[in-house]
Amino acid sequence: MVSDNWDDEERVGIPRAGRAPVLPVDQEPSLAVAPPEVPAEEITLRIGDTELGRPIPIPQSVAPLTDADRKAIRQADEAQALQELAEAEELLASNPEVGWLNGFAQPLAVAFLLGSVGVLGLFVYSQAIAVLGHLAVQPWPILIPGSVALAILTGAVGYALLQFVFLYARLRRNRQIRITGLNELQARTRLRWLATAKSREARDSLTTYLREFPISTEREHQTLQALGFPPETIRSLSASRTELLDEARFTSTSEWFQRFRDDFQGQLDQVADQRVSYWANRAMLVTAVSPNGLVDSVSTLYFGFAMLTDLCRVYNLKAGRTGTAVMLGRVFFNAYLAGNLNDVEKLAEDQYDQLFEQGFQVVGIGVSSNVVTKFLGKVGAKATTGYLNRVLLNRLGRYACRLLRPVTPH
Repeated sequence: MVSDNWDDEERVGIPRAGRAPVLPVDQEPSLAVAPPEVPAEEITLRIGDTELGRPIPIPQSVAPLTDADRKAIRQADEAQALQELAEAEELLASNPEVGWLNGFAQPLAVAFLLGSVGVLGLFVYSQAIAVLGHLAVQPWPILIPGSVALAILTGAVGYALLQFVFLYARLRRNRQIRITGLNELQARTRLRWLATAKSREARDSLTTYLREFPISTEREHQTLQALGFPPETIRSLSASRTELLDEARFTSTSEWFQRFRDDFQGQLDQVADQRVSYWANRAMLVTAVSPNGLVDSVSTLYFGFAMLTDLCRVYNLKAGRTGTAVMLGRVFFNAYLAGNLNDVEKLAEDQYDQLFEQGFQVVGIGVSSNVVTKFLGKVGAKATTGYLNRVLLNRLGRYACRLLRPVTPH
């Protein structure tokens, strides 16, 4: 019987030394089964087992590393590190000038430049011989103005080329900062130190670019206004440069890059787009009214070099060797295409003639419709070739802007 005194040591379920625990009254003695006792000498502990819980899993065959094993592990780590460094350099050094061509880009670009110069030279030579021969048989009232106009056009091309060469030789080469590559390095734990160092290096390079940008004096403001910079844009660029040069103003390098690309480079991009449209529209108008392919080629050369000069002044940078070769190759190739659009012009003129003739027949106009259709067909064909030249020069300008931007997100 269980005692009602709670201080009694013989309470239900509490064992004492030298006696078994007292079972409840309603429990049968047969249900209290004691666990089997295991002799102490039969218990074998494994290595690492502390008899305090789950044993530490250790392989049965464990041997210490040998010198060969350590050397193999070290070589594997070094190979992995070199591979990651190579990938990092590829991410940071990827250049929009070369694209997917990589090491073959520069030889191919030089070959393209030489080929473009060659075909354009042959075309201009043959056209010049034909034009000079045609002028030679003309009377003096036509010979003198024609020769003067040809000399003025040639001099304009030479002036644009020399201006571009002298400016290009003085500018600093553009080393584009790839935001995507830096972000990719930040995501790799083992290369975060490299990402930090490259980010610091890139920021220092852009800081030097900001200090050298010609926007400090009144004369430089006038030069920028001549390029198409509105006065409010110049003031905004000056304020953005002052903020970007203050290192204590930004909490992180990524924020600094974002501010540079949006507030400073973004305004340069807007002015560059306006210059591209400016020269492309003038190329369209001039080639639409030019009398022959020689004038088309020479005027396209002038507009191409003038546009590239303006873009280099806007960004105050020049492209690398490969990018320069590609740009010049495209200038000469566009000039060659502009001079050889006569076949396209004739085909377009025939199509416009048929179109306008059918239109006049539908509305019932038959008097002098042949003369009108010929005139409209000629105008439509010249407008088509002018528009094609505009597209070519516009594409060249977009490509040049992509090479000259200091920061690219791709």
